[in-house]
Amino acid sequence: RMKNKKFIVYEIITKVFLLEELTAKRASTSIPYFVDSILVKDDIYKEFHGENKLKGYTTDLLYPMEKDGLYKKHKVYAFRIRTLDQKLAEYLLENLSNHSTKEMKGLVVEIRMIRKGLFEKLYTITPVIVKTQEHRYWKECLSLEEYEEQLKKNLWKKYRNFTGKEPDESLPIWDSLVFKNQGVIPFPYKNITLPGDKLELFISNNEQAQEVAYMMLATGLGDLNSRGASFMGYRYL
Repeated sequence: RMKNKKFIVYEIITKVFLLEELTAKRASTSIPYFVDSILVKDDIYKEFHGENKLKGYTTDLLYPMEKDGLYKKHKVYAFRIRTLDQKLAEYLLENLSNHSTKEMKGLVVEIRMIRKGLFEKLYTITPVIVKTQEHRYWKECLSLEEYEEQLKKNLWKKYRNFTGKEPDESLPIWDSLVFKNQGVIPFPYKNITLPGDKLELFISNNEQAQEVAYMMLATGLGDLNSRGASFMGYRYL
């Protein structure tokens, strides 16, 4: 756990060779599985993987996307993992290229640091998932204000955990939040499908909001981030 440290977002770009054809739905669960299955090979990360706590990393989808939604067998794709944890980044960098599951084989792994710029907006590449006490889609049990409040509460928790700082919760994180989806976006998780949303956040121009936005690139927004929910794209001012 960091104590008021300068934190860095590491992005690990992994090229993989597909051993099977994958639907987009299956690919979205096979990437977290690919990462999990390398974590459990190390005693420390096996424990980390098993713990019910904030993981501080997130994964995106295979790209390039296929127009017909089918990722082809024996073709090369890439995906990204982002984390605030330098040791985890180094472990993944060293091990993912030699790793295989029945669905994919790691080929080349690169790492880069995302620079801290002044963010105009962040947008979700994979859907945001918000768990509710009622175990239902948030629109069925929360108002928009309550939904935003829950998103912020989750971010403050991550901010405390990953920076060691106490946030000023009276400061805004975003000036506006825009929904980019008409209907619900399905998110496969374990053996069920959860309802999610695609969001665009216009980041407030205060130092703390900018720091939270930078953190979000690694931690995501909402829940299930290490399962691939809420991987963020970004645009600098």
